[in-house]
Amino acid sequence: MTFLLQSVLAFQQFSFRSRTMGNLIWATAIALEITLLLRGVKGRLVKLYPLFYGYIACVLTIDVLRFVCYKFDPIFYTNLYWYSEFLAILASYAVVFEIYKCSFKNHARAARLARGLLVLTLLVAVAGSAANSRVDGFRSPLNTIAQLTCDLRYVEGAMLAVVLFLLGIYRISLGRNLRGLVVGFGFLVGMSVMNLALLSQPGNDLA
Repeated sequence: MTFLLQSVLAFQQFSFRSRTMGNLIWATAIALEITLLLRGVKGRLVKLYPLFYGYIACVLTIDVLRFVCYKFDPIFYTNLYWYSEFLAILASYAVVFEIYKCSFKNHARAARLARGLLVLTLLVAVAGSAANSRVDGFRSPLNTIAQLTCDLRYVEGAMLAVVLFLLGIYRISLGRNLRGLVVGFGFLVGMSVMNLALLSQPGNDLA
């Protein structure tokens, strides 16, 4: 009986520490997003990269809404997460467009090639997603949104890879701010693709 009680107490302490760590990470992410926006306004980078900072504002709003939902209505959190993730990924496409626009603004030939490859990548990905939807059939709205979210992120990763490939081929040098944007956003997309790939593994509820 004593051992059972000790086990329960140990599990409760572990759960409390896990929740505390999760809340700390969440709050840190929100604080970093606010800091990034403030630095953008102070350094007048918002005028140079309005789509990027608009995306950060969108992500900040979504993170705050998720945090509040998780605290007051955790049952609804899963639904809110996937619907809001879908919106966040749509907004992130604006960042890819801004990277493309700023990177190739002085390279007309590379810009035309990049535009063609991006459109081709998007069309192939949409066709593939549509084909998979016909094979899998209609599932619940939440699973459908989750799968569409994964597909959109994969497409975004491919489009960003196309831009990076052309930057390397044409040896286009980027300024410090744009280079930081490309590296940081590329890291975000790469980690998101890996995370979504794990979530879509067989046995997962959203697979």
